[in-house]
Amino acid sequence: MSNNVKIVSRLSRKAKVNISIIIFLVFIAVAVLTSINQIKEIVEKREKLVELEEKLNWYRNENIELLALEKSLYEEEAIELEARKQFNMTTGNETNVSVVTEDDVSKMESESNSQSSGGVEYSGYDLWENIKLFYNNEIKGD
Repeated sequence: MSNNVKIVSRLSRKAKVNISIIIFLVFIAVAVLTSINQIKEIVEKREKLVELEEKLNWYRNENIELLALEKSLYEEEAIELEARKQFNMTTGNETNVSVVTEDDVSKMESESNSQSSGGVEYSGYDLWENIKLFYNNEIKGD
């Protein structure tokens, strides 16, 4: 009788089903773990996107405020204020007053000494006369 019986498998049918279920569950566990990692990355990127959108909105609001400030500068009073601050301009009967400190005076004296040593005295305030003197002495050679 031993010749008539064939051994097909050493494992029973129940053991084979259990092994296939375990392999299937391991596969499902690996798939879930990898998908959790991908979901985590998606959530992080969405958080980054929200952060960048908030930053963009802040910069837009800042830009709008700066544009409003720029528009306000075109009003007559704002133009006058900027002209006074940047270019020391006056209106009407006002006069400009300059304060010369000792450092400025000594600097002007040293400049005039260095310029006078070359035989030509340049004026501290007359630009066109200085250009004329420079042209006559250096370029023309008078």
